[in-house]
Amino acid sequence: MVDSKHNFNVCSQTSSLTLVLLLIISFQSISADESKLNASQNKILKDTFLYLESIEPKKIKIDKTIYQRLSKFDSYFKFPFSGKKLSKWIQSRIKDYSLGATGDFIAIYQDGEVLLGKDFFKLNRLERVLVLLHEARHADGKKFSHIECPEYFEFVNPRNWKIHPAGKKGCDSIPDGAYGLSASFLFELGAYGYLSQSEAGYRYNSELIRIIKD
Repeated sequence: MVDSKHNFNVCSQTSSLTLVLLLIISFQSISADESKLNASQNKILKDTFLYLESIEPKKIKIDKTIYQRLSKFDSYFKFPFSGKKLSKWIQSRIKDYSLGATGDFIAIYQDGEVLLGKDFFKLNRLERVLVLLHEARHADGKKFSHIECPEYFEFVNPRNWKIHPAGKKGCDSIPDGAYGLSASFLFELGAYGYLSQSEAGYRYNSELIRIIKD
């Protein structure tokens, strides 16, 4: 009888342990599934790249001397302006996407993966491209990490006014960081007529003000 009771206890402990392990595995599976993009979100992401790849240089719409003085796309990316090439550049740096809480940011880059917040999918196509371009720059190393914006920084985040950059790591100290690259892209959109000069100028300036120079 003693042996029978002992075996019963062992079986009970084993069953309990098995149940705990199954619950842990189930929880991990649920968490992993929740982090994956759903079909609608994947479609939006695909549409973002299709839009970018449709942008190719045609005839410059601004004064050529101004273009030559201000255009920095070639020097930053090491290839001529091209939506198709820029799409490949981004995809060579970002290997995977997931959905999750991003706090005071719309997206976060880490180890080849970008965590997208729900607000990302509410943006228009151009804004989504700018976010992905921005995050892809972070893949090029710590040199391109952000610095804290000054406490006196009065500018708002044009993609989300709820996110106030002052005192947060949302500025750059170098001209060819994430904000410099997105500004160079916006300049080309204005120069080639994909955006009006007024809209391109506002957006271009909004990116450049995030570069804090000594």
